[in-house]
Amino acid sequence: MTDLVALAEIPQVTGLDHTDQNTLDRLVRQFRAKWPRNQLRARYYDHKNVLKDFGISIPPQLKDVETVVGWPEKAVDALARRIRHDGFVLPGGDADSLGITDMWTANRMNVDAPQAHTSALIHSCAFIATTLGDVRSGEPEVLMTARSALSGTGIWDPRRRQLSAALSIVAYDEAWPHDHRITELVMYLPDRVVIMNRNSTGKWAIDVRKHTLGRVPVELLPFRPRLDRSFGASRISRAVMSITDEAVRTVLRTEVSAEFYSSPQRYMLGADPDAFVDAKGRVRTGWEAILGHMLAIGRDQDGNVPEVGQFPQMTMQPHLEHMRSVATRFSGATNLPVGALGVVQDNPSSAEAIYAAKEELVTEAEYACDVFGMGWTNAMRTALLLREKRTQMPPEWNRLRVNWRDPATPSRSSAADAVQKTVTAFPWLAESRVALEQLGWDETTIERALADKRRSAVSALTQRLTTTLPPTVATAAPGDEQPVDAEAQAQP
Repeated sequence: MTDLVALAEIPQVTGLDHTDQNTLDRLVRQFRAKWPRNQLRARYYDHKNVLKDFGISIPPQLKDVETVVGWPEKAVDALARRIRHDGFVLPGGDADSLGITDMWTANRMNVDAPQAHTSALIHSCAFIATTLGDVRSGEPEVLMTARSALSGTGIWDPRRRQLSAALSIVAYDEAWPHDHRITELVMYLPDRVVIMNRNSTGKWAIDVRKHTLGRVPVELLPFRPRLDRSFGASRISRAVMSITDEAVRTVLRTEVSAEFYSSPQRYMLGADPDAFVDAKGRVRTGWEAILGHMLAIGRDQDGNVPEVGQFPQMTMQPHLEHMRSVATRFSGATNLPVGALGVVQDNPSSAEAIYAAKEELVTEAEYACDVFGMGWTNAMRTALLLREKRTQMPPEWNRLRVNWRDPATPSRSSAADAVQKTVTAFPWLAESRVALEQLGWDETTIERALADKRRSAVSALTQRLTTTLPPTVATAAPGDEQPVDAEAQAQP
């Protein structure tokens, strides 16, 4: 999409009642109002932010040099990689028995969920829509769809602490960008989902699908929400964008200065002007003068030798120190270690310093997991209600929670040491899968380990029964008629 999408008119859909049309108008206006800032942050994440030059130190012919600083992407991805979903848990029950894993896998949420987290960090929020799918067309029974703020919006109800309406912009006119009209919309309401399609003649077709949830089947994933900003705040804040602009200017100034650094500036006093003219009478370029005749100049018409000198060579150190200062400010704004920004420190950091540098980032990830977890849990409860065709949620589903991996990403040795000390203090944890989760194992590895444990237990039980049963019973094959010792049969 481009900025032209923000100019799309508010659709007037024939067939919608007055209330629904007003809701649609409000949603589209909100989408258009937020679009420029969302698109701007997307450009910073994609390294497409333009140079903001002061017009002082950069020559005009070098302003078009493409200079890229990828720090905003680093700020988003470094945090997103620590927000790792690892299934759902139901304390006191079995989440897998509800078919949660099957629904999650059918919707490819192992791939889409991390993308939703990244979009939420970029644009301050993302949306998860849960509806019944069209099984005949190949969709899952329950369809879970992640939407970014570039293709969706919603209206927040602070009293009920949920969305009162949501909008998903699915498609635009095929003639885009010359005709950038919206052609497919989906509006989610507390009792129905309205699908709107516009044909080539401009007429709208409406498909209304009712549901009995009593709430909008769309969940909000906000990043760092607060009471007066329910949709959260972007990880690419104004401070991040400002510091990135300064870093881009610093990099470009450094590159411009490097050109002069690699070509020392010389001067000449008393030289004949013919020294700067080639055989055809054309004035030599600066590079030709530097690389050629400036190093081999004859005497002038009076027989005097021109005085040749060289200006003191400039140093790149001020630019490098400025870049280090800018990186330090960016580190303070994003809780990223300075080393992650490509700035090498003079002295290597100790283990304690490395842990302290990432501690605030880990705390940020833990808070994001708590907020995102509520949205994912509600979305999965909605999926269960739709699949089971229920109108009320069973009380035990209130215990459903998202299982997140440790954002600190400890090493295997440190995780094993921590688990060993915990099991020593609480021996009963040794038989719990919680201990395996604390080791940092993913769900697949844990299931394989427990399956091997069960097979070993069955094999041990079979071996024990074989050794304790009488020889005639232990070795008899099915159908064999073996004499049975009555005295041996009576033994326990």
